[in-house]
Amino acid sequence: MEPLPFTLVFISIFTHAWWNYLIKRSTNKHVFTALSKLAEAIIFLIPGIYFLLTSEFQAKFLILILVAACITFLNYFFLTSAYKHGDLSLVYPISRSSIIFLPIISFHFIGERIDNVGLLAIALILIGTFVMHMDTLDSKGIRGLFRNINNRGSLFAILAALTVAGYTLWDKIAVTRMQPFLYFYLYTSSVAVFYNLFILIWYKPEAIKGEWRLNKYQIVQVGFTNVFTYSLVLTALTMSKATYVGGLRQLSIVVGALLGYKLLNERLGLPKVVGILLSLLGGGVIYFAA
Repeated sequence: MEPLPFTLVFISIFTHAWWNYLIKRSTNKHVFTALSKLAEAIIFLIPGIYFLLTSEFQAKFLILILVAACITFLNYFFLTSAYKHGDLSLVYPISRSSIIFLPIISFHFIGERIDNVGLLAIALILIGTFVMHMDTLDSKGIRGLFRNINNRGSLFAILAALTVAGYTLWDKIAVTRMQPFLYFYLYTSSVAVFYNLFILIWYKPEAIKGEWRLNKYQIVQVGFTNVFTYSLVLTALTMSKATYVGGLRQLSIVVGALLGYKLLNERLGLPKVVGILLSLLGGGVIYFAA
């Protein structure tokens, strides 16, 4: 993997873990997330207009934006639902496990191949992810692993991981056809519309106003940080393989686990430490993949 896309994705793993932490500690998670999407659209309105006026936007690009908006909306819905039922240190690693699906769908849809070094890196990251969910490093821990992931939080997190794989591949295709920031801004603004219509239908005005009063600064933080994070990822996707970008992004699970331990008093035992080290090793190996 080339140094520049590697560096961009490496920076993004910290900011991505941070905004997930902010969602986890919010009161009404669906309302919080919907308002953060609205904040994105407002904060970046001027750059969005600028790129719309200076780029060659074509009507056929609307399908790229619509599909991306639908997949991303599902991702936010599944992720937020997962946080309602599970710990950050459990849900976040599973939701970032898109690398399970990415090599297969990337090969099938765009003919993307990875070398043996890349395969080793992905295997280390995946093993590290599963080890982090074990209670002990033995056969009992393996049996416990299946119990840990057999809950609503983990099931929603798996669905979130599948949608991450979907939009990573779709983004890889889209950024070769239209200006990356404009593409992201238009589809994230579409998600803001979908999500806020959803909360207006399902939640009372008092709940929406109450979440804003309690967490308005955190909502704005998530709005800004999410756009910054994914702008880095989209730029990296123009220079590197989707599988490698998706694999390296999974290192944000390390940051997420540490945030859960440090700020939310979640348990960080030996299996999590070993899993973190394996994932970090995989992230280092992916730098040498071609």
